[in-house]
Amino acid sequence: MSDSRYRRGLARPLFLSAVVVALLLATAACGGTGESHSAPETPAAATSVEVNQTGGFAGVTQVYTVDETVDNPRRGALFEMAAAPDFRTLTDAYTGPNDCRDSYQYAVTVTYRDGTTKSVSTDECNESPKVLTDIIALTKEIGRRS
Repeated sequence: MSDSRYRRGLARPLFLSAVVVALLLATAACGGTGESHSAPETPAAATSVEVNQTGGFAGVTQVYTVDETVDNPRRGALFEMAAAPDFRTLTDAYTGPNDCRDSYQYAVTVTYRDGTTKSVSTDECNESPKVLTDIIALTKEIGRRS
């Protein structure tokens, strides 16, 4: 087989490969996989945050509630934190076996405008995500206590 026939035999597959790559790049540039590029879904707004604090040396039970009737300028910031993906994707509990005595346990329940709820529990002896501890602190600070 001559050298030119060998080169011609390779040229056709290389040319076809280049065409396929060019088509794939053009399709990707146009977003041509049939995907729609709509705006991401906005999460439902929070309408109330409740923190149930139990335990401690005296066996306390306190409930702190922030809803739309609480007149505090930081209520909006609290509701934004509770509706953010950082909070919405937390696991249900940040607790575990420990030898910590007389500590507080917290159960946080957020209600959203669409009727759904998100509940997360933690205690003082285990490490919790910052967004959870921030929500607990702000709710205790500005919420109605019962």
